Amino acid sequence: MKKSILIITMGIALAACSATKTDEKATDTTATAAQQGQSAIVVDLFDKEWKLKELNGKAIVLDTAFKKEPQMVFQKEGNKLVGNGGCNSFSGSYQLKDANGITLSEGAATMMACPNLKIEGDFFAALKQVRSYRIENSSLLLDNEKKEVLAKLELAK
Repeated sequence: MKKSILIITMGIALAACSATKTDEKATDTTATAAQQGQSAIVVDLFDKEWKLKELNGKAIVLDTAFKKEPQMVFQKEGNKLVGNGGCNSFSGSYQLKDANGITLSEGAATMMACPNLKIEGDFFAALKQVRSYRIENSSLLLDNEKKEVLAKLELAK
């Protein structure tokens, strides 16, 4: 009988020690998840759809006859750039440089006729001048060599 009580007491003591270590691990895991949650808020450039909202400091207004939104995606694999100017699809490539520097290739675009190509033409012209980028909250800002914002894009929801 005394042996049974001793074995049961040792089992309870081991279980208590084990529970303490499990609680410590759970606390560490929660702290790590919280830290990761903070870094998950950071938005990167790649593999996300960015919708054009402003060109040269002016909000874009979509043509009511043709409501396709200009957008672009920087594909991480292969440094490919794909998008749509509001009418025509385009593709090309990009090259990253130090300190958020970037250059965009001219690539290729379809040649469809649409009601209003002014926004698309201005967008394509701006892309040729891009020399750097920055991300602020959920906005992608594309700058020229003077660090002036050429285009402001928002992360698609």
